[in-house]
Amino acid sequence: MTMHARPSRIGAFALALIAALPLAVRGQDLPPAQEVIDRYVEAIGGRAAATAEISTQASGSFEVPAMGLTGTLVTVNAPDGAMAMKVTVPGMGDILSGYTGEVGWSMDPMTGARLLEGGELTSMEEQADPRYRVRDAALFQSVETVGENEFEGDACWEVQYTWISGRVTNECFSKDSGLMVASISMQESPMGEVEVVSLMQNYEQFGDLLYPTLLRQQMMGQEQVMRLTEVRVGDVDLQLLVPPTAIQTLIDAGG
Repeated sequence: MTMHARPSRIGAFALALIAALPLAVRGQDLPPAQEVIDRYVEAIGGRAAATAEISTQASGSFEVPAMGLTGTLVTVNAPDGAMAMKVTVPGMGDILSGYTGEVGWSMDPMTGARLLEGGELTSMEEQADPRYRVRDAALFQSVETVGENEFEGDACWEVQYTWISGRVTNECFSKDSGLMVASISMQESPMGEVEVVSLMQNYEQFGDLLYPTLLRQQMMGQEQVMRLTEVRVGDVDLQLLVPPTAIQTLIDAGG
């Protein structure tokens, strides 16, 4: 999961916030979407830093408060878009997911090893694309500022993206800081399509970029909380990107 001040992204790795919130209040004097995006890119460190071909590794804690689950997490991202995440919960084991640049996959004690397809794979591919770090126009059919919103008391501009695939996602950028504070999307899952709302907070600088160190996600009535304590830039162990044996077996068998 690349931590580039975005939910990251990471398809199944969509990181998020509080669930039911009012729809954006549409107004007449909305700033152009590109202006909002350019301000965001500048706020996190600038286009050169955001598009630099470097590997990153983020680590921290994982929690599902309602279930009393706590654990650790680590994510790794390569410049070509390959990424992987491992969440370790004592008593449960490892929850793994990744994208090789061509194949999306996941493996956990409940569902076993599987290759992603359909909407799940499309979402992961799109969020893993390095161009997404600066919201490159080539990724979208259209990008539009659709209104104003507010998250945790932070007023923001809400931007809607219609991807080349037809998928629609929304992101909210603080009027004050320019940083992304929330994202809203529909995600494919083994249980069908679900809404994921994400909240990004407590930005800190690692290397040349700002990263949100508190990420909250809510979907299907469950909230997950991720707190990052370290983001390593450049000097990264890429071993996590290698698919586990069970996943590689599926890949070799053609899915």
